[in-house]
Amino acid sequence: MLKRCFYLALYLYAALQAALAATPYPVQQVSPELQVQQLADGLWLHRSEQKLSNGAVFTANGLLLDTPEGIWLLDTAWGFYPTRDLLHWIDVVLQRPVVKAIATHAHDDRTGGVVALAERGIPLQATAQTAALAAKAGIHPLQAVTSLAVGAVYQDGPVQWFYPGPGHTIDNIVLYLPHYQLLHGGCFVKAPRYPGLGNIADADVTAWPGSLKRLQTAYPDIKTLVPGHGDIADGSLVDYSLSLFSKP
Repeated sequence: MLKRCFYLALYLYAALQAALAATPYPVQQVSPELQVQQLADGLWLHRSEQKLSNGAVFTANGLLLDTPEGIWLLDTAWGFYPTRDLLHWIDVVLQRPVVKAIATHAHDDRTGGVVALAERGIPLQATAQTAALAAKAGIHPLQAVTSLAVGAVYQDGPVQWFYPGPGHTIDNIVLYLPHYQLLHGGCFVKAPRYPGLGNIADADVTAWPGSLKRLQTAYPDIKTLVPGHGDIADGSLVDYSLSLFSKP
């Protein structure tokens, strides 16, 4: 049964990728390490690239959301320079002020642009748990705005912060945009482009499957799911992520 669910998830993933490939919005190459693509009115994907210490090249996904007050970054780009380039692109192309950013956990693929934001006076907001972990790692300044229990939601204007429980890290949250039926899963949700669980140095592998099921229960009607790394798909990425924990 698990094997069948795994292949079903891959099929749905491939089908949605074909639909996304036909989107009228082109990918814009902002710099060698940064791409931006509009997903819908008022919503953009930003994708930044880094070479890891082992030589592997990874990309990381985040979002730009246009709100009445200005642009929100849902995770920074991966590093100072890609984030600085992203802010410049927003200035030139969108011509809207960036008023804040939200980090889905404390790792540098989510918070690595904090200094570029601070130079512009843009707050990087997070849960109290993420802010504390970032401070220990020397990543600052992060602004703690809420403390979430497992399964709790913080309504932040057009964005819901949801803490499904430990997984990729003990502090990982996801961000849901009801207007778009879109979930930004961060590194808590995996995609086939980068097989396996990825960096598990700070993971709770035992709790992770239960946290994924909690996410499915909370958001059963996800139309679009943006993983932290890899290609956009739909809610089947949660099934795919769960399949990674099944025994061979």
